[in-house]
Amino acid sequence: MRTFLTDFEGTRVVRLEENYRSTQVVLDGANAVISENKARLGKTLRTVRTGGEPITVVAAADERDEAEWIAREIQTRIAKGDWTHREAAVLYRTNAQSRAMEEAFRRAGVPYRVVGAISFYERREVKDLLAYLRLIANPADDEAFLRAIGVPRRGLGESSLAILLESAGQWGKTLLATAGLADGIQGFRPNVKESLRRFHQLILGLNQQSASWPPAQVLEQVIQGIGYEQYLTDEGPEGVERWENVRELVASAAEWSEVVESGEDEEVTPLERFLAEAALLSSADESQGSADGVTLMTLHTAKGLEWPLVVISGMEDGLFPLARAEEQENGIEEERRLCYVGLTRAKDKLYLTWARARRRGGELRPGRRSRFLDALPPGVVEERRTSSLWSPSWSGASPAFGGAGRGGGSRTTGTWSAGTRPAQPRESVEEASQDAPRYVKGERVRHRRFGSGTIRGLNGSGRDLKVTVQFDDDEHGLKQLLVAYAGLERDWESA
Repeated sequence: MRTFLTDFEGTRVVRLEENYRSTQVVLDGANAVISENKARLGKTLRTVRTGGEPITVVAAADERDEAEWIAREIQTRIAKGDWTHREAAVLYRTNAQSRAMEEAFRRAGVPYRVVGAISFYERREVKDLLAYLRLIANPADDEAFLRAIGVPRRGLGESSLAILLESAGQWGKTLLATAGLADGIQGFRPNVKESLRRFHQLILGLNQQSASWPPAQVLEQVIQGIGYEQYLTDEGPEGVERWENVRELVASAAEWSEVVESGEDEEVTPLERFLAEAALLSSADESQGSADGVTLMTLHTAKGLEWPLVVISGMEDGLFPLARAEEQENGIEEERRLCYVGLTRAKDKLYLTWARARRRGGELRPGRRSRFLDALPPGVVEERRTSSLWSPSWSGASPAFGGAGRGGGSRTTGTWSAGTRPAQPRESVEEASQDAPRYVKGERVRHRRFGSGTIRGLNGSGRDLKVTVQFDDDEHGLKQLLVAYAGLERDWESA
């Protein structure tokens, strides 16, 4: 449009500035955000709908805490009779973010539908890796073998697969066991025999480790062992998005492993327990979604749509705006325009949520609230935090660990919030592994969602180290945590 003005002399600009959808509060927030863009013709939306509920900015502990809060808040507003499920929408920057939302909504019994993408656990790359995990957990699962063996192809065509199936039937063995005997099967090329041997070794090796390894560690070894990242990224832009879903699946497994429930059947491995839960989440009757449910979709898909209640989740720098936008010309301005689109989808109520920590793959990383939140005028915003966000001074925490940052409160110079330090390994001649921090009985620790507590016991070592913590909050009580995924901090203030 800017170029149009220079190409055609005498052009007159008519600004369409009256908005018939949103309250003035929503528009004030949207106008303030987009005003920071320089390359624009400029307009200021106005509406006859004066006033309105404030824009609610919510700080959460992590992506699970964020999703659970959103599910509860939507249920609360619906129970009050404010809106129905179909009048609410949750928007996010990337498709991979739907995983935490879908899981939280299913646990809370909130009907929903994913628009513009299929359900997370029905995505090709997720089903590929779950097939590997199923085969590792149960080497006799021929159905899982048939899916896993084709990812990547390994030079195994239809004719080779037919030979393998025939041999397995003749010998009365599983497909995996037959693959281990590939050298004795006539009709296979040398490269096919080698591929089958390697596949057999990979699965059996991980099967032995899965008895004690957390599911995320097994999954990481599968991804590395088959070169899955390269396999997907070779597909181009679509493959890059699929890789983000893979990282989110690893995050799901790491999140699942964070709290190890006591009293479980010791004969059932952690991997089998994880797969049982994943099977429930990916059940066919739920994956279709509900036409009358809450809408889940990306911000790009939401263009041109509207709802009375809108939640935009994942409002963190690096996620929204995306980190790669910094490297592109006008990248941040394009992200800001997309934010403007998202904000103006709301008719009556707008929530903006962000997490102090978010899992990227199996790693828990600190989050910094989005610069777009700092552009909102104070008069239209109410700041809230979830009950699980333990830090009493979160608004003054270091921006590097998700504090208010740019003008949102006092700032500290360190990476960690006041009173905490990253847990450091304690030197020990007996313990060689430095995979995870080590602790002692009686030590004080903090968890981002459960708060402060005292270590009552330790079990295992390295990545298998578990600590039993008695948390100060009676609601959480005694929990056993897998240190490699729990993101614990030493609580120096309470020590």
